[in-house]
Amino acid sequence: MAIKTIIEDNIDVLVAGAGLGGTGAAWEARFWGQNKKIVIAEKANIDRSGAVAQGLYAINCYMGTRFGENNPEDHVRYARIDLMGMVREDLLFDMARHVDSAVHQFEEWGLPLMRNPKTGTYLREGRWQIMIHGESYKPIVAEAAKKSADKVFNRVCVTHLLMDDSKGKPCCGCGRFQRAYR
Repeated sequence: MAIKTIIEDNIDVLVAGAGLGGTGAAWEARFWGQNKKIVIAEKANIDRSGAVAQGLYAINCYMGTRFGENNPEDHVRYARIDLMGMVREDLLFDMARHVDSAVHQFEEWGLPLMRNPKTGTYLREGRWQIMIHGESYKPIVAEAAKKSADKVFNRVCVTHLLMDDSKGKPCCGCGRFQRAYR
């Protein structure tokens, strides 16, 4: 079976992988680069691909600062104890400062979050994790990424990167996409 060649010129941002990290990267790339050409290459299908454990950290450690529930210092303290001190507190603090805005962005995109009807706060399982309706987060985030990208290629693997240190760009392109499934 012949391998289909895909030629895309003048790509400004190539996102290799469309899990929650890749889809978020594509959305951020469009937010900051309005006039950039953004292409996503995913080995499976963007609507259901990726491991969600790290990508859903925002759901699993929502601060609730707008409701006075937790603050970034609380999360740093929790993580320090949980991980027996093996943490970079500066990075934890910085991540914790942005976690709530990621959850609010998910909600704006249509993620159904469960709320207390009286207080309006998100319902929780324990101190940190908020509750969502179903498992619809990945298709919702994927839709935001598809709207942000100029093109999405499903079922392809990036197999060769073009390197050019002479121009100050360690990676200046993708040499080849290869079909992941024949």
